[in-house]
Amino acid sequence: MNTTKIGRSMVSLTIYVGLLFLADTFLRGFYLQLVRLFGINSIIALGVNITNGYTNIFSLGFGGVMLTAAYTSSILTLPIWYKEAALHLPFWLARIQWPFVPSLLVAAIVAVIASVVLVLPAFRLKGHYFILTSIGVNIVIANLAENLRSFTQGAQGLRSIPAFTNTWWVYGILLLTVFFIWRLIRSKFGRALITISKDQGLAAVMGINVVRYKIYSFIIGSFIVGIGGVLWVHLIVSINPQVFNLLFVFEIIAMLAIGGIGTISGAILGAAIVTFFTELALPIQEGFSLFSLQVPPLFGLVNLLMAILLIVIMIYRPDGIMRGKEISYEYISSLFRHFPKLTKK
Repeated sequence: MNTTKIGRSMVSLTIYVGLLFLADTFLRGFYLQLVRLFGINSIIALGVNITNGYTNIFSLGFGGVMLTAAYTSSILTLPIWYKEAALHLPFWLARIQWPFVPSLLVAAIVAVIASVVLVLPAFRLKGHYFILTSIGVNIVIANLAENLRSFTQGAQGLRSIPAFTNTWWVYGILLLTVFFIWRLIRSKFGRALITISKDQGLAAVMGINVVRYKIYSFIIGSFIVGIGGVLWVHLIVSINPQVFNLLFVFEIIAMLAIGGIGTISGAILGAAIVTFFTELALPIQEGFSLFSLQVPPLFGLVNLLMAILLIVIMIYRPDGIMRGKEISYEYISSLFRHFPKLTKK
């Protein structure tokens, strides 16, 4: 890495840390929660992007993966008094309360195991058959969560989960995730994943073990998605079996479709658009007054508007806003160079 790149990296890191400090210092309540939720959704979108984007395995089972990680971390970190009062756990599990970092790592590993065990048999399926099977992963894990009441309290869910997630944890992990994926896709392993996404037959001819690399892709993606699930549950501090339902899955896919699948920048940009749009627009569907006009509650309006936005993006930008490009110094410089041409009459 030359001096110029090192200098740019240091400037970018300084700006990044400075913005986090300002957000954590001056934002409160809903807006600080919204900033943290955007960071978590970015991590989840980046994890899904590894399988659905770089490897081109369209899976919708990441809701179940997140649910597994979230419940695992919740049970490990719940206060002992809550476990004794509300749950019926084995003695060794009821009498411990883990710190955040070990529970985060263990929960992500458990999510990986659940993902591989449930999805591995479906690898022989292709197209919409595989997609339907991956949806089944969400249903299976959600039903397990509802029926294992001794561990999860069923549909009632868990409360009193420690609020470990803060701005620094979220955006520190997001920075590490971006750096890891940036290095991964430029490695021999990443190039193999991209080759599989373009043409599996060609990848096999080139000596790439397609099934093995698909499994590796699921392991990496599930680990990152599992971390996102843990951060989410320790931000919201409650969980039930339906929190990561198909509507949530649709929102994550919408993030990738809007921003641009197969790019880091596209995943983060899509997460920003969907997160801020859906959260800031929620009060509209609850009804509001406009001058002397009283607009009644319009439940489901946000989902309808998101669907319309997605349709418009797919018509005019089918490859997403980023169109397979990454935001970089060179990309920003090219925009400034072309700006006079775009505004010239």
